[in-house]
Amino acid sequence: MSHILKIVGRRAAVTQARLPNWAIWKTCVGQNGRRGASTATSTKQSAQDRPVRRFDEIPGPKGLPFIGTALDYSPFGRFPIKTKMANSTIERYKKYGKIYRENLGPREMVFVCDPKDIETVFRNDGQYPERPVSDFIVTYRQLKKKPIGLAQLNGEEWFRVRSSVNKDLMRPKAVGAYAGLQDEVSRELVGLVRGVVRKGETSGQVPDFTKLLYKWSLESLSLVVLGKRIGCLTLDQLPEDSDAQRMIGAVNDFFIGFAKLLMSPPLYKYISTPTWKRFERAMDTITSVAEKMIGEKLKELRQMEQPPEEADFLTSLLSREDMTLDEAIQMAVDLLNGAVDSTAHTLVFNLFLLAKHPNAQQKLYTEIMEVVPAGQPIDDRVLNKMHYLRAVVKETSRIYPTVLNTARILTRDVVLAGYRVPAKTTVLLAQNVISTLPEYYPEPESFMPERWLRTGSSNVQSFSLLPFGYGPRMCVGRRFAEQELYLGLVRIIQNFNVGWEGEDMKQVWRLVNAPDRDTFIFKERET
Repeated sequence: MSHILKIVGRRAAVTQARLPNWAIWKTCVGQNGRRGASTATSTKQSAQDRPVRRFDEIPGPKGLPFIGTALDYSPFGRFPIKTKMANSTIERYKKYGKIYRENLGPREMVFVCDPKDIETVFRNDGQYPERPVSDFIVTYRQLKKKPIGLAQLNGEEWFRVRSSVNKDLMRPKAVGAYAGLQDEVSRELVGLVRGVVRKGETSGQVPDFTKLLYKWSLESLSLVVLGKRIGCLTLDQLPEDSDAQRMIGAVNDFFIGFAKLLMSPPLYKYISTPTWKRFERAMDTITSVAEKMIGEKLKELRQMEQPPEEADFLTSLLSREDMTLDEAIQMAVDLLNGAVDSTAHTLVFNLFLLAKHPNAQQKLYTEIMEVVPAGQPIDDRVLNKMHYLRAVVKETSRIYPTVLNTARILTRDVVLAGYRVPAKTTVLLAQNVISTLPEYYPEPESFMPERWLRTGSSNVQSFSLLPFGYGPRMCVGRRFAEQELYLGLVRIIQNFNVGWEGEDMKQVWRLVNAPDRDTFIFKERET
């Protein structure tokens, strides 16, 4: 038996007894950073015309004892977290400038709103970039006796696990091998939308379109993680007790609970609050469903007499000797959890801006038809030829970011905006503020994908937009998420003229941003 099957057989035997004991976490959200080619030291930064100022001189809102500015983010505050979370950094910037301090309960944070300072933070990441851990995630996993997961690791342990999964998740060739399979799912999505449009009963609207995209995203990534379809992409309401529907519903509850726990006092450590109970139930459901799917895949592998000619992602992950069984299963669970909403929401934001800007939509359609005529398959080489497609996605990320900002814990003292910020300080990189400033983006209120094309007029400053982060802690699922997004966008625009009806879309915050409506009008293109 091959090395892979030996390991899978050994692990699968253990899995039958231990599978219910593992946890989940969305690895992609908030994992940002990529090691720079050089390190900018605080000594070099200090050589400025003006003297470096003390940390306690950084301006910011005062807040109240113990709770800081937490009331500002309550339902009755200035920035209720669901609807106006993004407004806080913009208004703070207007009042305090490109750097400010804020206390949310016991957490003191420094916000920076300048690409040069963002670059300084990333260049000083060191070998083991650190990010804040979520105490309630750690609490949950300790209660359930489950491993921490990649997103909650720092230091050498993070480096060991991340280095191992990079071999499968960050290599373009490894990701590109799945393009054809993921394209099949996107074409099936188009077929479902076409069926609704041709019935003529909804005037081109697709009821619960965002929920349909949740199914599309989960179906697409299951091909990557499990190596098979799970059969959830349908217009029909999935049975409430189906694995796919349980997963989708639980992920929604997870993010709602996460947002509330993040902005509330940690009472969950002492009493089981209603928010904690809902969050715990969501975590339990996501874990059990994902582990069931993975267990079925392990059973299939264990029954093979000969190894597959090409190992899929899960088989490859399980065969790694530099990861434990728990860590390998954890990573697969994390990726399935991350499949449901982030990519779906990003696709909705792209479609909305294209619907509101028909000239840009026509330009994208022209590029698509030149590169991949109708009926032709799409692979990663084809996607690499679509420059305007990538420009559209970048511009959408600027105007409608799926993730508001990136967090770091400084591993050394640095100078930001003229202030010395000590090591171990939590720094938030407020790129949503930068996206609104004309000094970085001329006519920032305008949707202009052309600003991202490599022409003589393109002068977008480095580090002004990093939707997936930068460096070693860049989103671990970035390449798969981008490929899935590109394929969905190409197939929809290739087949439909997308319009919009009613009030403009707004974003609501629940750890990642979500659309508050999806009143698209789909009209079939003439072939």
